[in-house]
Amino acid sequence: MGNGSTIDSATAVAVTGLTNVIALSAGTYHNCALKPDGSVVCWGSNAYGQLGNGSMTDSTRTVAVSGLSSVAALSAGGGHNCALKTDTSVVCWGNNDFGQLGNGNLTNSNSPVAVVGLTGIVALSAGESHTCAIKTDGSVACWGRNDTGQLGNGSVSTNSTSTVSVSGLLRVVAISAGFLHTCALKADGSIACWGSNVSGQLGNASNSSSSTPVSVTGLSEIVALSVGVSHSCALKSNGTLACWGANFDGQLGDNSFSSTNTPVVVIGLSGGAALSTGYQHSCALKTDGSAACWGYNNAYGALGNGNTNNASSPSAVLGGAVYWK
Repeated sequence: MGNGSTIDSATAVAVTGLTNVIALSAGTYHNCALKPDGSVVCWGSNAYGQLGNGSMTDSTRTVAVSGLSSVAALSAGGGHNCALKTDTSVVCWGNNDFGQLGNGNLTNSNSPVAVVGLTGIVALSAGESHTCAIKTDGSVACWGRNDTGQLGNGSVSTNSTSTVSVSGLLRVVAISAGFLHTCALKADGSIACWGSNVSGQLGNASNSSSSTPVSVTGLSEIVALSVGVSHSCALKSNGTLACWGANFDGQLGDNSFSSTNTPVVVIGLSGGAALSTGYQHSCALKTDGSAACWGYNNAYGALGNGNTNNASSPSAVLGGAVYWK
């Protein structure tokens, strides 16, 4: 949480000494933020060097990523992070046991390393152990772990320490890499997903995994998406949300605990402006500047609603703040 302690909190707490942030991303046990000058700070677990400050020491406060500047966007994954630079190249740091840093080897790095041969990038997403990026032509490249086909290149069980092209996928405008699956938003407002599908997280009315993209059933007019461990969510142009996949902890937000391989509407949520999925929970930012979360909340207070009970429908994040307007 970056507040100088290791005490869990069921309500929002301020990250110590951090202001003027223009973007942020939460990983499994760490977080990173982008500052207006193009530098990046991270905090939390550093077992793999994912804080990027040249050490392997955890930090309860923000530390600067070493030698990193001119960053335009960033994404935190399971134990690694990647940043898109203003020159359209990509650098990554942290855990590299599956090649998720994309630098041609399997060695962890506690400072940023360049993804080999990758330029012309406009967006990226770091998953648990794989990473994907959108190119200027709307195609997608991925690298890292591939045991369920999450790289989308038609192969399974062949990890890659360098980038591979996702098969037959064009006109992509947004990407989200999860634990063992990936989803992409296309320019026509539809979504395609690939990888693990044991809980229906690909949304194509089946539970069969796919090493190439498949279309999410009955979903259109999408403007944003985010995928978690085994569920996926999307924001529609009218401000409503739909989710699909695992729902053991209520992370689909449809007031049930039943998993589904096709999208269901998040109950009682309108005016959505942005969304993000976590391990087994989901959150949405609303146009009035408030935030709501649903799903897994036991022990940690991940929903920020003042208790530790799971919620199968959205509940307001507490903390007395307006998060965005």
